[in-house]
Amino acid sequence: MPDKLITPVLVTYNTSHILPWSLPPLAACADVIVVDNQSSDDTVQTVHRLLPQARVIAAGSNLGFGRANNLGLAQVTTDYALLLNPDARLDPDALEQLRLAALAYPEAAIIAPVIYDAPGQVGDFFRGPFYAHAARPAPEPAGDLCADFVTGAAMLLNLRLMREVGFFDPWFFLYFEDDDLCLRVRRAGHPIMVAHRAKVEHHTRQSSAPSARTSYRRMYCMTLSKLYITRKYLGTARCAAAALRIGLGSAIALLPQLLLLRTDRTLKLAARCAASAAIWRRLGRRHCFEAVD
Repeated sequence: MPDKLITPVLVTYNTSHILPWSLPPLAACADVIVVDNQSSDDTVQTVHRLLPQARVIAAGSNLGFGRANNLGLAQVTTDYALLLNPDARLDPDALEQLRLAALAYPEAAIIAPVIYDAPGQVGDFFRGPFYAHAARPAPEPAGDLCADFVTGAAMLLNLRLMREVGFFDPWFFLYFEDDDLCLRVRRAGHPIMVAHRAKVEHHTRQSSAPSARTSYRRMYCMTLSKLYITRKYLGTARCAAAALRIGLGSAIALLPQLLLLRTDRTLKLAARCAASAAIWRRLGRRHCFEAVD
């Protein structure tokens, strides 16, 4: 059975609205690890109701995606861990297909299912590294393939190899931590595979209920993470140029959006401006966000 080889690991944060849709395919798993980033809704109670066997770890605060996943991965005792967003739902045979792929590709550090944004609509889940141009939309794989990047929304980790590579860089709060992980895996010489028969439907950005604060926070984190990973792999000069370009470009575009009363666009541009200005004092920290933030 898949659950003897694979332990699903999920990170939750105010996700009770989506869990009745996404969790049922995990009911047959003997062990599921859920790390809760201090949800204020009934997420934890919903997990216990839908998956009584799940081990719920209280993060104590909102640690973000990577650091919370690291907590869960430290508790896994099976050979593989399946990282799965709470807004992603496995097809009925996806776990079995991932198990077969793990047996077929024991040298792969990461194996990803094919991710669909909706039935029949392939999502943007595999491509080259973050700094390379990517074709849009991504093609639907006709067979298993190697990739340079697969999204952290659903990825199967070979823990024997990943413990050598290391898990998520704890600096990231949200976004680009999966790019960083895949880059380190490839630089260590390990393949990243896509198993085309394993399928997952992902309702993008539905893990947390939408709000103005969430919209601003997401773009702020995305910009910080993009600048951090740029400096990490491409150097300080490229990071500085990107921060200047993003900051000035967003500032110039901000006033027209304010005049047009386009709230969502205004929030995102303001977040990009703020992150571009803040990146230099944040780069020296161990984490993107400290407890005081």
